[in-house]
Amino acid sequence: MKYLGVLRNLAFIALGVGFIGLYYQFSDDTGQGGGLQVTGDVTHVRDGDTIEVSGVPVRLQGLTCDERGTALGKSATQAVAALVKGQEVTCHLTGEKTYDREVGRCSLADGRDIGTVLISKKLCGRCDRYDPQKAYVKVQSEAGKFVGTFPGYCRA
Repeated sequence: MKYLGVLRNLAFIALGVGFIGLYYQFSDDTGQGGGLQVTGDVTHVRDGDTIEVSGVPVRLQGLTCDERGTALGKSATQAVAALVKGQEVTCHLTGEKTYDREVGRCSLADGRDIGTVLISKKLCGRCDRYDPQKAYVKVQSEAGKFVGTFPGYCRA
């Protein structure tokens, strides 16, 4: 009987690992560097530049948003929540991590890049140091200078 409990626990662990494996889809054609992607519903919006997709925390690469405790940060968080509500997103991960978060670029099912939407609405800005592909240069130029707090770590 003692071994039955151990076997049951091992089965639950194996099942959990199997579900985690479903979150990540390996793909060599992402063009984003890491080759991993996560696709699913946004299960939580932490703030303007961090979302959770199917429970996987993702820090949006190349983007900087003010913190939630500020007016602009609150607006960015609310905008992301409204943007992703009821939608499936795909995040192309770089393979990098920051704190407990994967790093990547995320897009909506219709192909719109979340970072592009937030920069164009002047809710977030381009973080030069973490936008090595310069994906957000044009959209930031068109939106004008970011009016929020620009952290020192964003400078290249």
